[in-house]
Amino acid sequence: MTKNKNLLLTYIFSLLGGCFGLHHLYLGRTQHALLWVTTFGGFGFGFVYEFLFLIQKYVHEANYDESVINEFRLKTMRRKTPAFEISRLCGQYLTAIFYGFITYYAFPDTWHADSFLSSIVRCCTTIAVGLGTQLVGTLGPRQCSLIWPLLGAVFGMICLAGGNYSSPSFNLPALLSSLVFELKIQWNSEYFYNITVSKPTAHQSLTSSKQIKRKRSHILKRCLIYGLGAIVFSTIFNLAIYQNLEVHVNGRRIKIKDSIDDFFKSKEFLLLRQRLAMVARQVWAFYFQYGFKETWRYIWRTLDLESEKQAFEVLNISRTASQKEIESQCRTLSRQWHPDRYRDSEQKHNAEITFMNIQQACDCLSYERKRRQLIKTRKVSDSN
Repeated sequence: MTKNKNLLLTYIFSLLGGCFGLHHLYLGRTQHALLWVTTFGGFGFGFVYEFLFLIQKYVHEANYDESVINEFRLKTMRRKTPAFEISRLCGQYLTAIFYGFITYYAFPDTWHADSFLSSIVRCCTTIAVGLGTQLVGTLGPRQCSLIWPLLGAVFGMICLAGGNYSSPSFNLPALLSSLVFELKIQWNSEYFYNITVSKPTAHQSLTSSKQIKRKRSHILKRCLIYGLGAIVFSTIFNLAIYQNLEVHVNGRRIKIKDSIDDFFKSKEFLLLRQRLAMVARQVWAFYFQYGFKETWRYIWRTLDLESEKQAFEVLNISRTASQKEIESQCRTLSRQWHPDRYRDSEQKHNAEITFMNIQQACDCLSYERKRRQLIKTRKVSDSN
């Protein structure tokens, strides 16, 4: 038996990740969760509105509450098709424009200049517009074949193809897609129940049908669909940003993709890559010869040697210095850079930073300090 969804838990999920559809995923509304994660909570407005007015209704739907089901039955008896909703039409229109916009600009500029590649871009954009319309329009007990919003988007793109637009508008394809969808929308009779027809027996000439509650898909399946949708959307969205975002460098506007390309082609990066590759090969060879445990010790030992090297540089002493020289230099520099000796706020701030670096270097190199710390640790453990 399916466990009922909790209203308080739904509100908690909504507060924690409402803009990403976490509460819809909990309620089994995978489609709504996908819409929210790809529109950042219905562009912010949808999330706020449903948090204030609709979450209780969604919980009742998820629990197959009789009042919600009876209300749905009354609506289907009064009207053959769902009533027109201006808010839903606006949501379809905005989502279709947004999906079309990010899909179009996710492709490189060179694709838009080529006739064949630009046709691929327009096809993908048309599909994105149709999906945006379909995703919003079929929320709840409503259904419509995807072919109709796609046809509306195709007709809108054909109308735009006649003009020479450097930055095309997706208003017309989104509007036509939403309007065609509204003309073909129908009730989804299996939103709450699956109707099963039993086979006639030898003594029965008529078939009988019964309604069973629609089984909610498993949470793992919902998460998988949600995750795949989020990955596809984030890929397209990040590509659109990568292809078009501009930054100011020395008074010039440069696209971020050009800056990234220049960085990866720079001598500094090529040298860094060579060094990292050399280190990786050395670690790999060491691992094959000595195993994972010794490799791990070798890495930490190397890092510890680097910290000791920096400590000697901070104290400005030779690596061959004795413990007596280290202790003496620590006391001298600690007195010299103690923050209480400075009155000016800026000098005091710089002294605090230098003093902290000196203390860390002394803790690293001084055997006496390590011995005191060990004694202190033992006393604490003995007292416990």
